[in-house]
Amino acid sequence: MGRPAVPPLSEPMEKALAHTVKKKYQPSASHSRRDLTLSDLNTHFCKPCRRIFDANGSFAFPMTSSERGLYYSHWDNRMLERSARKCPLCFLLHRSLDIAFATTESISGHYDFVEFARAKDLYGVRFSYYVIGSAEDGFASRTTISNLITMEALKTSNPLERSLKEPQLTLSAKTSPSDDNHLNEWLRICDTSHSCTKSTQDTGQDMQFLPTRLVDVGLIDMGMDVVHLTETGHPVDPPKYLTLSHCWGTGEAPMALQLTRQNIAALKRRISMNELPRTFKDMVLVARSLKIHYVWIDSLCIIQDDKEDWAKEAAKMWQIYSNAYINIAATSSSNSTQGLFREKNTLTTTPCVANVQEGHPLMPAGKYHCYDDAEWINQISMAPLNKRAWVHQEWLLSDRVIHFAGDQVFWECRETKASERFPKGIPSRYDTEVSKLSLESTNETPKQRILGTWSSIVGEYSTRGLSHLSDKLIAVSAIARILSHKHPDAGTYVAGIWGSYIIDQLSWSASASAHRTPEYRAPSWSWASMDGTIEPNFNWRHISSRSRPRKYRSPVSVLNIRTTFRDDPFDSVKASTLTVETPLLRVAIVPGKASSSNETSNPEPLPICIVVDPKAKTLAHSGEREIPFTDREFLLRFHTCRFQEAFGTRGRLDDDRDISESPELYFMPLLTFNLVDRRYGDEPPVVDEIIGLMLEPTGTEKGQFRRCGTCRLDDSMVTLFLCDLGNQDLEEAAYRERKPDAIGLDDIVPPNWFGKELDFVPKRFDRFVISIV
Repeated sequence: MGRPAVPPLSEPMEKALAHTVKKKYQPSASHSRRDLTLSDLNTHFCKPCRRIFDANGSFAFPMTSSERGLYYSHWDNRMLERSARKCPLCFLLHRSLDIAFATTESISGHYDFVEFARAKDLYGVRFSYYVIGSAEDGFASRTTISNLITMEALKTSNPLERSLKEPQLTLSAKTSPSDDNHLNEWLRICDTSHSCTKSTQDTGQDMQFLPTRLVDVGLIDMGMDVVHLTETGHPVDPPKYLTLSHCWGTGEAPMALQLTRQNIAALKRRISMNELPRTFKDMVLVARSLKIHYVWIDSLCIIQDDKEDWAKEAAKMWQIYSNAYINIAATSSSNSTQGLFREKNTLTTTPCVANVQEGHPLMPAGKYHCYDDAEWINQISMAPLNKRAWVHQEWLLSDRVIHFAGDQVFWECRETKASERFPKGIPSRYDTEVSKLSLESTNETPKQRILGTWSSIVGEYSTRGLSHLSDKLIAVSAIARILSHKHPDAGTYVAGIWGSYIIDQLSWSASASAHRTPEYRAPSWSWASMDGTIEPNFNWRHISSRSRPRKYRSPVSVLNIRTTFRDDPFDSVKASTLTVETPLLRVAIVPGKASSSNETSNPEPLPICIVVDPKAKTLAHSGEREIPFTDREFLLRFHTCRFQEAFGTRGRLDDDRDISESPELYFMPLLTFNLVDRRYGDEPPVVDEIIGLMLEPTGTEKGQFRRCGTCRLDDSMVTLFLCDLGNQDLEEAAYRERKPDAIGLDDIVPPNWFGKELDFVPKRFDRFVISIV
């Protein structure tokens, strides 16, 4: 991945610009520290980089008054690229910039080092650049590069230093299983010292499980250039097998060889290695090098033109990946022709260790290991494979994964992450990703565990793509099965929602690019009805706008969930209806107005504005106040208002469907939050916010609705909302039944809420039975 090319400046012009910038912005040489001796350990760096650690350079021009540094004088990208071929620090920086600038314009500029102290024993090499325009423009601007290289002090007990003492892998020009002595060592340590493979015992599955079919790669008597498909049966001692996570490819590079009803007999007899796409060939080589006899590859082990076989095998996916000895991930390949192995620079795994001399003005003396914090994210998380939705559950289910990334091999099990650069374990700053599905007990309650885990899974899963959108629920069903076994208290699983805690899971929000699928896949109250990124918000205990724990209550009671499943409850549903008892606030849609603060940049009128139905018995009226909107936003403006500044609160529609012609909408308050504060016995007398759903009538049945958005009321809106909620006359067509026992104020707000003493705040609210489809 490289930056877009820009027309190079002529050499005389380049020197002239460099001289101009240096003369104008480089401070006096009197600040330099040329009295320090160059360290022998730093000789593997280029001269500009050595100046950083030896303090043998001028102080850099500060970007802010609090930042200091030493010049790192690579004057343009081409010089940096050339230096990156030998200098380990330049290599780290150049690779990081290639990713940072992948979608932006190329920059020709000067890079310098700036101190970035973050914690004890941690520093950073951060670089800024001068953007150089033309000879006439001279110096154009100075911009900070967000990427930085961490410098971690090495100590005797530091795992990084222990890792550096190990013999480093001597790399060939291309990764391959034969020249990597780390794989077998990682496996040996995991097999003998870790409890990773024991986690499958917690899933309730048959430990004698084998996939229906496997590819046998070990037919030595038939020649090493031949493999074949085999039916496994039920052996007493199931053999080890590997699984493959890979991108099938689309367009110009579709999957070449697939199992079908027509060729199954032929593939059982023999499969020539020449018939296999490159990724499959490499998979066979890895299996043989690890002395594993069998591999499971989805396109070769599931009959692709047999819907019944596909459905049966898809239902076993949780067992297939959970019982695999290792999962091999073709992480950097976007299709099956690109293979596992890559050409790579030997600097990828060369330790980048610097020695800082006594007397350095910015850092304590000692040895430091330099590395890129974002390496795991860039090499694994952002790789082509991890844009695929199916891979998310394959990764979560697998006890051990070997990632064949762009320039090195990474190891991941439930106890360790390692790489060729860090064979004894990656730095903790790498590990920013969501942890694998934990099957161990924690101090949290079962509800907190299931909601926290499921929220993380859904949030990450929703960002990934599917070739067939109908696979939305199927591609995460394996994880749901395991969680259902591990957390039986979660109740029935319905369209991506856990029945016992359904209220906590209804207030998800959709991104601006998400949209509801035109074909029915899930009810409107489920996140699975949407295509696109979802913010789940399931585990409200850990979500607070003020970074403080919160308590919450709900005035909504679930009566029942009636669901018709297609086949398997974890795969898909035909229909589902949620019936609840709830307070309900009728609102009306009125045309929006262009914001005065936004008329110049966006003269288009606002899409909608929503107000409480004027039929409500109100106390006072407020004037309008215009605010700018973003896509799909609306303003919920209360008809009752005793305070002029309390003009409304924002909500968000699930998609960009036009609802301006709808006769009315309804707001269902779902969750009321208050911050935990021990000064008030954990129940402070204020409401942090109220979150609810926007519903629209289906027009099919009395009291039947579909979800169309969400809305949050902050503390300034609570009194106004309660006044309108308790003073409305709701027509009978809006609900199926009115319950005689009304909801009390304590069901919505904390018992000691300060507004309870206000005479005009209603103390009881009607409770209605409605259904949401």
